[in-house]
Amino acid sequence: MIHYVVLVHGFLRRGRNMRFLAGELERRGYQALTPDLPTTFRNAAACAGLLSFYLDERLSGERVVHFVGHSMGGLVIREYLSRRVVAGLGRVVLIGSPNRGSRHGSRALLFPLLRRVFQSLPDLAEPGPHIVPPLNDPPPQVGVVVGTWTDVLRRPFLQGEHDGLVTAESARAVPACDEIQIPCSHERLHWRQDTAEAIDLFLRTGKFRKR
Repeated sequence: MIHYVVLVHGFLRRGRNMRFLAGELERRGYQALTPDLPTTFRNAAACAGLLSFYLDERLSGERVVHFVGHSMGGLVIREYLSRRVVAGLGRVVLIGSPNRGSRHGSRALLFPLLRRVFQSLPDLAEPGPHIVPPLNDPPPQVGVVVGTWTDVLRRPFLQGEHDGLVTAESARAVPACDEIQIPCSHERLHWRQDTAEAIDLFLRTGKFRKR
């Protein structure tokens, strides 16, 4: 039985941005897949369609397929699961995903040129994209990683707890069976040993911490 973990990167990033988590999870027995998706210039729906083609070419045999997404990558995963029934679907982890958008995304939309070039911005703006629940029945267990620290310069630009780009409220705005808070900025959440360890435990047990 192959245990795949599909690691989906965020806005302005490529698949190599998930290499730290890929390495950590492969050492724990998973087969990691890190697709390159055009999250810079295409929206979550378009990226989900490309993810579907990517996985159709790579998933085979008896398997369990887990999904882990950072930032916009989590929106892509949600969009993908809303369109496809996934054979052997495992668990899903969303790392700092703007499920209800981000105030920064809304501000960027005020500039017409940015809106034309970066088609993903409406997904990243408040109130976030409308994505229907997963097609799998029962739906997968979802875990949420929330960042709760940012530098002093960015702290005043968002209200409440946040990681500098995404509020805790937005990150946790999905039906989830567990949550873990990591004292880290948005950009570094998926580059930490403790994040990798918590994700591994959730994928195995449905909980981020040992009970």
